This record gives sequence, C-alpha cells and structure tokens, in this order.
Amino acid sequence: MLSKLGILVTILVLVFLFFIVISLGAGVFSKGPLKPETKRYLKSVNILLAIIAVVGSILVLFL
Repeated sequence: MLSKLGILVTILVLVFLFFIVISLGAGVFSKGPLKPETKRYLKSVNILLAIIAVVGSILVLFL
C-alpha cells in the first residue's frame, strides 16, 4: 500500500497530466492565437483542477 505522501504525489501528478493533456487538446502550445471561448474553457478547467488538487491534498493530509 502507498503511504500518504505517495498518494498525495500520485494525485498531484495525475492533476498535472490532466492539465497537460487538456492544454494540448485545446491548442495552448500551438503558435496560433486562442479564441476567447477557448481561454474561458481553459480558465474553468484550471480552476477545477486546482480545486481537485486542494481537496485531494486536504483529504490525504488530514484523514
């Protein structure tokens, strides 16, 4: 079984991987400009990923 630190690292790595995959899919790393709709979508996704990371950290560290 993983320790608390291992679970925390796993959660944070998965959130980071989701961020990279979603950014690649939305075209953040391409040279062309982003549409305003895409920028709003990415902002919402980043907020959601931050909430997931914070809640996961709290659950792992305090439970």
